[in-house]
Amino acid sequence: MSNLKFSISKALILSILLLSIFELKGQSNILSLEKAIEIALENNIEYKSYVLSVEQSKVLKKSAFTIDKTNIFYGKDNNNMAENGHPLNIIGIEQSFSFPTVYTNQYKVNKTAVSLSETELEKQRSKLIKQVSKEYYEIVYFMNKINYYKSLDSLYRELSIEVENKHRTGNSSDLDVLNIRAKHRQILISIDHLSHDINTAHKKLMLLINDQTPFEIPKVEPAQLIVTNTPLIQNPAIQFKKFETQMQESIFKVEKSRLLPDITLSLYNGTNRYPDSKNYPGFQIGISVPIFFGGHKSTLKAGKIGVAIGINEEERYLRELKLKREELMNEVRKLRESLKYFSTTGKRLSEEIINSAKESLVKKEIDLFQYVQSIENAITIELEHLDWLAEYNNVVLELNYLEI
Repeated sequence: MSNLKFSISKALILSILLLSIFELKGQSNILSLEKAIEIALENNIEYKSYVLSVEQSKVLKKSAFTIDKTNIFYGKDNNNMAENGHPLNIIGIEQSFSFPTVYTNQYKVNKTAVSLSETELEKQRSKLIKQVSKEYYEIVYFMNKINYYKSLDSLYRELSIEVENKHRTGNSSDLDVLNIRAKHRQILISIDHLSHDINTAHKKLMLLINDQTPFEIPKVEPAQLIVTNTPLIQNPAIQFKKFETQMQESIFKVEKSRLLPDITLSLYNGTNRYPDSKNYPGFQIGISVPIFFGGHKSTLKAGKIGVAIGINEEERYLRELKLKREELMNEVRKLRESLKYFSTTGKRLSEEIINSAKESLVKKEIDLFQYVQSIENAITIELEHLDWLAEYNNVVLELNYLEI
């Protein structure tokens, strides 16, 4: 008997443990928007490339101080005789250096390249967050929409049964049956289309977060997003354009500093293998100066033009971004009015239609057909609100993560 109780206890504990594991497993598959964004920023392949690009530019920053290869030379000149009456064998090294400002200016170029890659990364981060948010909210939108159509499906199934029963007793015409069937068929097609839309949106989201783990989006009502009103000066794309102009200026300074003389230093020693040979050390310092300026002038002129182009592009992009923001803000205002109508009038109207239809059906003031039509009208108002809200949230995401 004690063994039986022990076995039952073990089985009960094992069942509880398994149930807990399955519950935890089920909970772990629930994907919030914040978690989706977090996973995307860790796993997205394209975003990883931009992260590596930042690391690459940081590594290359110190390459500004790269010095040319050292020249090792050996020579023999029969005209260069030592005291022992034999020619000297000369061996030495030679090193050329650019003028110091070339290295400092090149370092500024490389430093700006780091800023450019970091700003590009921030641009891609905003873009990725926007894409993940859009796909996530689209799934939530489709899930809510399909629920409304499933409610209509249930109503029309019930109505179809009643109409066909009446048709068999001669209380309903063929046209009534055909109309109900056609309407029900339209609803089923909409449900099928929405199921495909949800499946496609799921795949797009999985591609963005680069995670094949099955997940479930919680069934929640879509929230109305808030416009962040971030100043345009903080927009990563504007910052990127500024750094592009700064890059052109830095490159121009590098080219200008290349007109300054290069410095060459040579150290050598002369000797031979004959008796009474001696070492004859020496050194030589020289400079390299540009004599033909034609090519340099063209390079500098092109550099000035590059800076001017950068300034113009910066101004153009800012204007276009301002214009796009104004257009999006106008869309937000229009959609807010639509949403305001629903919150002040549409929602109350929908609730009143549903409540009145239920009461009238109970009192037998209307038949099931009229009841279904009333509920369908109420659901149509809800669907219209859902469409407005989805469009509004898309516009807000475009505003909050503004780009051209």
